[in-house]
Amino acid sequence: MEPKVVDRAIVSAASSSTKWCYAPGCCFSQQSGSGNNWARGYNSYGPTHVNNVCDLVRREAERADYLGGFLMLQSMAGGTGAGLGTYIAEAIRDSFPSSFLMNHCIWPYQSGEVIVQNYNSLLTLAHLAEVSDGIMLVENSALHSTCQRLLNIERPSFTDMNAVAARALSSALLPASYRPITGGTGQSGRPVTLFGDIVEKLCCHPAYRLLSLRSLPQMPAGSIDFTTFTWPAILRRLHQMQITGSLLEEGLRWDVKVNSSDSVQGRQVNKSLAAMLVLRGQGARQADASMFSHPGLYTPWAIQPLSVASSPNRFAKFEMSASLLSNDQSCANLIRSMQDKAYSMFDAGAYLHQYQQFGIEKQDFEGCFARIEDIYASYKAL
Repeated sequence: MEPKVVDRAIVSAASSSTKWCYAPGCCFSQQSGSGNNWARGYNSYGPTHVNNVCDLVRREAERADYLGGFLMLQSMAGGTGAGLGTYIAEAIRDSFPSSFLMNHCIWPYQSGEVIVQNYNSLLTLAHLAEVSDGIMLVENSALHSTCQRLLNIERPSFTDMNAVAARALSSALLPASYRPITGGTGQSGRPVTLFGDIVEKLCCHPAYRLLSLRSLPQMPAGSIDFTTFTWPAILRRLHQMQITGSLLEEGLRWDVKVNSSDSVQGRQVNKSLAAMLVLRGQGARQADASMFSHPGLYTPWAIQPLSVASSPNRFAKFEMSASLLSNDQSCANLIRSMQDKAYSMFDAGAYLHQYQQFGIEKQDFEGCFARIEDIYASYKAL
C-alpha cells in the first residue's frame, strides 16, 4: 500500500530546510495495493491492517497535550486512499467518538483518472458523510489550472499540485484569532480552536458537511517582490470567487452580483450555509470584511453565517493573504456529474463484479446512491 510514496514523503521531509520531519516508527505501508478497487481497500485491507494503523494513531493521540481532532488527507478515485482510507476514518470515529474528524479529499479529474473513479468517489463520499464532521473537497482540475494559469508551470507535477493544496490548507488552519467583521484596532479576540470551531461554525447541520477552500493571492514566487498588495483588491477578488463559486481568480464572472433577487441574467448566486474568512499579514486586523456578510450570500436560516479571524504574521512570504473556508453550493455540480456517470455505469452493470468479489453488492451501491442524492438535494435547496 503505497510504500514508495510513503518512503519518498519521509525522505523529502527529512531533507527539507525545516526542522519538522516524520517521527520514526509512526508510518505504516505495505507492498500490496488495491488496484483502484474501492471494495478491496475497504473490505480486504481495511480489516487486515486497521489494528496496526489505529495503534499508531492512538499512540500519537496519547502523546498530545491537547487533542483538537483528526485531519485525514486522502484521495477519492482509487482503492487504497479511498477504500482503505474510508475504513480507517470509520475506525477512528469508533475509537475516538468524542473527537472531531475532518477529511481533506482530492476529487479526481473530470476527464478521468481511472475507469471506476466515479464508483470509488460515490462510495467514499457516501461513507464519509456518515462519520466525518467536515469534508473539504479539493479538485485536481482546480489544482492543475492554478499551477498552469496562475503559477506559470507548463506541465504541473503531482509535487506542484500538492504544494498548492498544502498552501491553501495551511493558510486556513494556521493559528489566528477572531476579530470583528468590520475590523478594528483593539486587541485580538480568542484564538480559533481546531477543529471544534470549524465544525461548530461551518458544519453544524448534519446534512451539510462539505467545505470549499479558496485562497489568495496565487502567484509565482518570483512575482511577489514586484506586486503591490492591498486588502480592498484581495478581498474584492475573493468575494467574487465566493459569489460565483469559482475556485480560481482568473476568468471570474464580474457581472454576477448579489442583489435583492439573488441572481443576475438567470445565473444563481453561490449560496452558503456559513463561511470563515482568515486574513494574514500587515493590517489583517483592520481590513474591512463586511462585503462577505451580505445576507444574499447565505441561506436565510443561517444563525452565524460569517466568522472572521486574523493573524499579523505573513504567510508564504505574502505581505497580505486571505483564505475563505465555506460550506456552499459549489460542490453540487461535482456531485451531480459524478453521480450521473456512476448511475450510467451501474445501469449497464459495468465492473460490478470486481466490487462484488470483495463484498460490495448492488444494494450497497443503491444505498450510497440514495445518500448522495440526499446530499445533492440539500445543497441545491440552500
